[in-house]
Amino acid sequence: MLLWLLSNLGGTLLLGMGFALTHQLNDSTIAIAAGLLAALITLPLVPLALPFFALVTRFCPACSRRSMALLGVTLFFLAANELLHLLLPFATFWGLLEMSIPYLAAGLLVVSWLYSSGGKTSTAALWPRKQNNRMLLS
Repeated sequence: MLLWLLSNLGGTLLLGMGFALTHQLNDSTIAIAAGLLAALITLPLVPLALPFFALVTRFCPACSRRSMALLGVTLFFLAANELLHLLLPFATFWGLLEMSIPYLAAGLLVVSWLYSSGGKTSTAALWPRKQNNRMLLS
């Protein structure tokens, strides 16, 4: 869920910066609308992550978590892009790719950060574990 949230926020930010740099500044609101649409399209795909990782772990037990996550982000990006293409039949594949490539870039960056040694420390700081105030008697 954290990967979904950060990649959607990052993709929307990257898309907005791209629009602000290449188009008029008023066109950056298109990025916000695209971000909301991307979040709605990809949210139903989030529960599919658990069976995906279970299958990949079964078929490739020696693969690192980072490799599996990078593969997962890429495959889910392609699935979301195809789902968006089916829902918006007037859009061309290349036009959708131009709008969605920032989300792939953000997803890959988030995976690289989450599965790095620094990312594990940072995500643990985001949600500290509940501490038990139990006394252990020895």
